[in-house]
Amino acid sequence: MVDERIRFLFNPASVAIVGASSNVEKASGYPLRNLLAAKFPGRLYPVNPRAEQIQGIKCYPSIAALPEVPDVAIVMLESALVPQVIEECARKGVKAAVVGAGGFSEAGAEGKACQEALASLVQRHGIRICGPNCHGVYNVTRGIPLGYNFSFGLRLLPGPVAIASQSGALLGALAARALRMEQGLSYLVSSGNEVDLGLSDYLEFFLADEATKVIALLIEGLKDGPRFLELVRRGHEIGKTVVALKVGKSERGAVATLAHASRMAGSAEVYDAAFRQFGVVATDTVEAFLAAAQMAASQPPPRAGKLMVMTSTGAGASLMADKAKEYGIELAAISPETQARIPARKSAILANPFDTAGQSRSPGFLPAVCNAFASDPANDCLLMFLGPLAVRREYASSFCAAAKEAGKAAAAIITLDEEEIAAIFRRHQIPVFQATDACFRALRSFIDYGRFCAARGIGAATTDRNEPKAAVKEILRSHRGLAMLPETATREVLREYGLKTPSSIVASSYEGALKAARQIGYPVILKGGVPDLAHKSEAGLVSRLVAGDVELRDEYESVSRKASGLKKEELGPVEIAVEKFVPHDYEVILGAKYDVTFGPVVLLGLGGIFTEALRDYSVRVAPIAESEAYNMVAELKAYAVFEKAAARGLLSLEALSKAILKVSKMAVELKEEIAALDINPLALRAGDAEMTVLDAKIHLMEA
Repeated sequence: MVDERIRFLFNPASVAIVGASSNVEKASGYPLRNLLAAKFPGRLYPVNPRAEQIQGIKCYPSIAALPEVPDVAIVMLESALVPQVIEECARKGVKAAVVGAGGFSEAGAEGKACQEALASLVQRHGIRICGPNCHGVYNVTRGIPLGYNFSFGLRLLPGPVAIASQSGALLGALAARALRMEQGLSYLVSSGNEVDLGLSDYLEFFLADEATKVIALLIEGLKDGPRFLELVRRGHEIGKTVVALKVGKSERGAVATLAHASRMAGSAEVYDAAFRQFGVVATDTVEAFLAAAQMAASQPPPRAGKLMVMTSTGAGASLMADKAKEYGIELAAISPETQARIPARKSAILANPFDTAGQSRSPGFLPAVCNAFASDPANDCLLMFLGPLAVRREYASSFCAAAKEAGKAAAAIITLDEEEIAAIFRRHQIPVFQATDACFRALRSFIDYGRFCAARGIGAATTDRNEPKAAVKEILRSHRGLAMLPETATREVLREYGLKTPSSIVASSYEGALKAARQIGYPVILKGGVPDLAHKSEAGLVSRLVAGDVELRDEYESVSRKASGLKKEELGPVEIAVEKFVPHDYEVILGAKYDVTFGPVVLLGLGGIFTEALRDYSVRVAPIAESEAYNMVAELKAYAVFEKAAARGLLSLEALSKAILKVSKMAVELKEEIAALDINPLALRAGDAEMTVLDAKIHLMEA
């Protein structure tokens, strides 16, 4: 249920502008100027103790002096004065406020204190705040601009796309570009520092809004990843699409210096994985962002992702084929029925991408080929690459008409900067580009979304229990305060989650190690135990393969000596784990980490010595559905090798998928206890129905 106070923010009947100015060239003069220009039908109350009238409207000395309680207050004052004014607004009964000023948490200790004061007022009084350090909100559908962004003074076209941005400056650029694209908008929001209302709050409002079909979000960082993803899921259920442009990609977290899983899955990778997993149309440029939003608003998503390209030049056809391969987009076959419908040409070659081959001036040729390709069931996405063709207007018009008739996703690239030609595509809500890469980025994003829609609902993610077993709780409790769980305890936890580990016995003397090796059976591996040491191999604490008693003495002395040099004396004698050697054919890394935005995430990659050298890995937010576990395996560059081995009966991909699900369950249930899990390697052996954990580390949350 959407908070009614947020509804008032977008649909006020009365607005107060605190700090309003008569100078319409100043930021403090923009809000009133914009509302007057938009012919706002409600009541306007400029507030400024130094004026009796501002821009022709009666002015009041304070919020308390207003003749009624305004629905919204726009506060255009310096940061130090804002908390006092917001308190006055709250006491008056104002439901929501837009705080435009900067100088808060982004501006040092003093600004941070001002923002904390605002947060306290929200908690005490319940007033909702957009900002601070924001440009405001614009209900484009009803023509209500509340703020000072330059685009709020533009006569934007009403339509189905809402844009919320954590960057006020980029919001203006996006709105201006949308106007040039003839893309209609429902709302614009500059969220600023988000002391109260954040992107997820606006997303929730837009999901409930009948005028909005697509929500386009420019994201610097989310405050509540799980809530955001739940809202995205809700959007799919009601037929609404979320498009995102994530900026400021960087790694976060000190754990990144410890675990392979954390080093490989930084903040940017987790955002990308979450968007892909939950069906957010992810883009990486402003052009692709707006184009993807336009396609989502007016075109069906291409569920098979098979592209048909029509060009006007042979070189253009070659370029399009190269770009399709570069961006991993499949070029559709041309069905025999469609081939029969193509008029005779000088060239006998009929291929995708299709080149008109000098026949474009033949009467009826262009409409015939456009209709034939657009209606071909072998493709579900169309692209035109249009060069300086004499009949380019007819070609563009035929393409647009055919795409609309077939009801297929479509985009266009034009090599000449001709507004007349671009306008033909815009009238049909087909995004038009001059930059080839920007077009293919948008297509790639929309195709990924189409495939998500086709697969949605196949195997929901579940966890059997919300709490860890009592045995696991006790193990973690008994080691609280450590940075990393000892190896023996780590094995116990893994076994509780159904993960297989080799036979192992801990010894504190050579005689004990000899007895253990004979009991387990050669060959064995020796591992020195040093608390909180993340990587034993680099420290020389993992022996070579030990095949018998003679080798055991030498290896034990070597590992024991190195462990003694690293271990503090007060921790007692050195302990050496004698572990059964497990022969295997393949190695993968399987891990989990706690991401500050999305919570527990799981990583799978090529393991052993190749882990970071090749950086071949895939990431998902936990809990993971069974289908997603398989998709993680299929995304690896090494998948072709695994697939061939599985086809020959040498490897069980099902067993690997099950191991991923076990780690997903562990990551969810222990999210309050562990910072990262690093299984490297997980051994895959031909003919073995289970994977074996050869080495693992569990990094604990700080107490």
